[in-house]
Amino acid sequence: MLLLLFAAIALFAGWSFWHTGRIYTGVNVGGVQLDGLTRTQAYKRLNETLYQFPLPPVTLVYDNQQWPLETTQVRARADLLDAVNRAYLFGRSGALLTDGVDQLRAATRRAEITPQVAVDQEALRAAITEIAASINRPGMGERTLGDVVVAAQPGVEVDVEATMQGVLGALQNVGVYTMVQAPLVIHTVAPPPSVAIAAPEVAAASSFALLVLRSSEDDFAVALMPADLRNLALSTAPLTLDEAKVRAYLATLAAQLDRQPRDARLRFDPDAGAVTVLTPSFAGRQLDVEASLAAIQAAVANGAKDAQLAVGPVAPAVDMNRIAEMGIRELVASGTTYFAGSSASRVRNVEVAAAQFEGVVIPPDGIFSFNEIVRDVSSANGFEDSLVIWGDRTAVGVGGGVCQVSTTVFRAAYEGGFPLVERYNHGYVVDWYGEPGMDATIFTPTVDFRFRNDTGAYLLIDPVVDSINGVITFNFYGTRPDRTVTVSKPQITDVIKPEPPVYTVDEALAAGQTKQVEWEKAGMSALVTRTIVENGATRTDILKSLYQPWRAVYLVGPGTPVPTPKAEE
Repeated sequence: MLLLLFAAIALFAGWSFWHTGRIYTGVNVGGVQLDGLTRTQAYKRLNETLYQFPLPPVTLVYDNQQWPLETTQVRARADLLDAVNRAYLFGRSGALLTDGVDQLRAATRRAEITPQVAVDQEALRAAITEIAASINRPGMGERTLGDVVVAAQPGVEVDVEATMQGVLGALQNVGVYTMVQAPLVIHTVAPPPSVAIAAPEVAAASSFALLVLRSSEDDFAVALMPADLRNLALSTAPLTLDEAKVRAYLATLAAQLDRQPRDARLRFDPDAGAVTVLTPSFAGRQLDVEASLAAIQAAVANGAKDAQLAVGPVAPAVDMNRIAEMGIRELVASGTTYFAGSSASRVRNVEVAAAQFEGVVIPPDGIFSFNEIVRDVSSANGFEDSLVIWGDRTAVGVGGGVCQVSTTVFRAAYEGGFPLVERYNHGYVVDWYGEPGMDATIFTPTVDFRFRNDTGAYLLIDPVVDSINGVITFNFYGTRPDRTVTVSKPQITDVIKPEPPVYTVDEALAAGQTKQVEWEKAGMSALVTRTIVENGATRTDILKSLYQPWRAVYLVGPGTPVPTPKAEE
């Protein structure tokens, strides 16, 4: 027993000595192993591996409504330095027994450190303030117009600072794949004191009893009653309007009047060289708040009974009446991937996602965004449950197979020489996408694939899905630029073996039954070089993809013997 005790003490001392200045074996940050690394080495590895991890999608909620915050609005990033320091301090609390237990637990079952999320607070505050402007409403006091009593209405006001603190707090308590929902903090604004407005008083304050606001774009008209004018007024003798209040009021009208334009969707027949319309375009309209404010002020100053709202047209970016000017006449680029052997639900998701792109046209210098076109990947939009990458495992989730489509679009854009704006590789090497380094993952709404149309002409997207043979192709039609693109084979480096397989007991399986649910993949770095020769000039760019090692996972029935890892493993 003494020999065993001395051996244990010696082992513990040797273990501690070896880890001097190093992170203890078994400590992960964001799924990345940092066994035995110094803090400098760990920080370098995390910067190479976690820089592209998708941060949590953030949505603000209030009264059954949702306002998603774009990545550019939140400007969040993982605080890797803090994560490295916390990883180093794991097992170093100073309490000998506690530290020993923590070190043993990490070595045998691994300990996970989740990076904290750092947010650009000014950008977040500006985003919440913008949302608040569409919600805030001033209170309206009870108004008496002769014998008519108009009930008081309380106002609402978004507490921007409290909402921001709620978002920041939520972000610090989630993993990178967890969707964050934070409530908009709303305060009720008490209505102002009741007022009684008699017709003679209004007449003294102004030469009219009401003001009618009209839009020339349609038959829209709204009347500002004397009580409404008083609530918008700075003074009544003479009647002078409060510009801030009128702007807020016009913002509510804009929500009723504004209409987004719709771009045309087109079809190209390569044999005939003809372009036809799949979905017609139409112009939108927009209320010019400042011009409308000036018109209302002029009407009040002149004692007029009507004021013309300034509503102007908004042209679509892709106008079906300008097809002849678009330069859509030939194949510019093409990309193909294969999905034969996919499950029926995965095939269905490929079909549904690809159909969203039929006839999409990108204007010159416009940005193609996968997420803007596909929008919400949910069962409500026709997507089915299939296997998806979720954190450190493959799980059943809505939309498995959508990345087959994003990867195919990426192939067409990359091999066509288009500038990439945003692209992320998958967490581990996926067989569906062929050679490592030539895939593109998406995760709505935060992880997108985007590229810029730099051809100088319009670019028509045409997806072709052969579900029987498991082939998907994206063709880009437009005006082919004078360039030649060469894409190298991926250069594979920094190969990391996966950990030994994991065997998990599944009560649903019979004794002796084994079912494999994950297949091992080596981690690696893949570098692809693209050379573009255009108008006599040559340029190159390098696409870097980092893949984590992925170990095999087996489900076994109760009592099923499992292999013991070899010593070298």
